[in-house]
Formats: sequence, structure tokens, C-alpha cells
Amino acid sequence: MPDGQDIQVRMCEVKVGSGTDVLRAILGSCVGIGLLWRKRGLYAMAHCLLPEPPQAPAGEGAKYVTGAVPTLLSMMEVGRSQQDEVEAVIAGGACMVQHATPPRHGLIGEQNARMAQRLLAETKIKVVHVEVGGESGRVLVIDCAQHQFAVKTIGRTT
Repeated sequence: MPDGQDIQVRMCEVKVGSGTDVLRAILGSCVGIGLLWRKRGLYAMAHCLLPEPPQAPAGEGAKYVTGAVPTLLSMMEVGRSQQDEVEAVIAGGACMVQHATPPRHGLIGEQNARMAQRLLAETKIKVVHVEVGGESGRVLVIDCAQHQFAVKTIGRTT
């Protein structure tokens, strides 16, 4: 991949960036998981639609949070002994639909955010920022050249 790309991470995608790349995801009830391996100058982001599959294991990819975390680690080639060198940021998980009564299965955005936090807690990866919930969308950005991330709130229009 050429240096300096603006990499849009769309729903159900996982992307890796380095150099002067900028990773970006626009999130509503989906949850974005960003991994920052500053020591190696390697960054990755997953844009997850659902917390877990209804029956079978999630497999690889980012449709499900349960598949995204192992996929991110695999794509970045992070070994178990290196997980403490990696930091994580979680964003999204908003309630984007007005409900007269809460759905009996719960709000999908909240479930996505909880699953991401739970799975990252099971690793040695330190979560350095969590910005989830509420009723507004967010943009998660990782600037690989600056070794930084940002979460911007997207205002709701009525």
C-alpha cells in the first residue's frame, strides 16, 4: 500500500495503516476498535456491526466484535508476548434509532461496546480511551504519522 493514504474503514472491514496513512471510520451503533502499536509504527482499525454471531464462531473479519479482535491482532502480527506494547481505543455504540420502548434484546450499540471492552480486557492490551453510547454518531480517526487518535462527535439532525 502506498504511503499517505486516507483509509476509510467501512462497515465489517479491518484495515491496517502505517507511515503517513490516516485510518477513519464513521460510526453509529457500530463500534470501532482501534489498535495503536506505537513502538512499531503500526496501527489498525475494525468497524464492527454486531457483538457476536447468533450461533457459530465469528471467524475472521469485523462483522462481529468477537471476530474483530483476533483479526486485528493477526493482521498486525502481534504475538501474545507483545500485546502489552499495544494500546486500544473504542468508539461508537450509539443508539441511532428512537425507540418507544427499549427492544427486549437490548440496544445493539451498547452490546457492541460492552463486547469490545470485555474482549480487550481479556488481553494485555491497555484501553486508553472509550467514547461510546449516547445518541450521536462518531468519527474515529487514527493518524499513523502523528501516532495519535481522535474521536469526533457527529451532531444529530432532527
